Amino acid sequence: MTLPPITVLDAVGSTNDVARTLGLAGAPHGAAVAARKQTAGRGRRGHSWESPRGNVYLSVVLRPRVTPARLPGLAAACGVGALDALRALAPSREPLLKWPNDILARKRKLAGILVEAVRGTAGDALAVCGIGVNVSAAPRDLAAVSLAELAPAASADAGTDVGGLAAALRNHIVARVDAWSAADGDRPLDGVREDYLARLAWMSAAVVARDPESGAELARGTLVDVDPWGRAVLETPSGRMSLTAEQASLRPASDT
Repeated sequence: MTLPPITVLDAVGSTNDVARTLGLAGAPHGAAVAARKQTAGRGRRGHSWESPRGNVYLSVVLRPRVTPARLPGLAAACGVGALDALRALAPSREPLLKWPNDILARKRKLAGILVEAVRGTAGDALAVCGIGVNVSAAPRDLAAVSLAELAPAASADAGTDVGGLAAALRNHIVARVDAWSAADGDRPLDGVREDYLARLAWMSAAVVARDPESGAELARGTLVDVDPWGRAVLETPSGRMSLTAEQASLRPASDT
């Protein structure tokens, strides 16, 4: 399948908002918009996302051919696809997925991913996958890392060729989403779960689950699995506990 050209903008409020508008106007699967700077970038749960120049911000229109029951697995497929692209730039293969779908390297955030479902007009599944990658700038107060630290040569190329990095990310994301969409199964992570688990940070390690809003500790245990519905499974002193991404965020116990 030939994917459409990527629209590259110098600055924009939010690439996700632009991609949403394109999708609602009928843009095809794989259409994308990239920017060198965002003035109103956002992350999960409505948090703002610092979006200075020197990094890459990309949003992809996705029209996965899946049942509504499987649609929650889209974020995992996007995360694995983005990781595929970034690992190609960082030969050490340091980048890992942070449940549910951000990307870490050296225990710090390399990229943030936000997948937003869109209420389409034709009744088909429509979503936007937004990703911000720290290429040359990484805000230290957010415990972040940049490609410049992991792979200086790749960072230099990406910094001057926003379209090239955006295309690599878009192509890998679409490829993973298409493979996931075509896989057998009726559970959200069917078709991507094996690769997702193989790339997940903190597996078999001690973690702390905290309330995403208040920061209150919910549980401590060992991360032993992510189930087919995308829930993190912790082995705790009281037994196994399954948590959704809406219920909890995870941190290594060693950081607390």
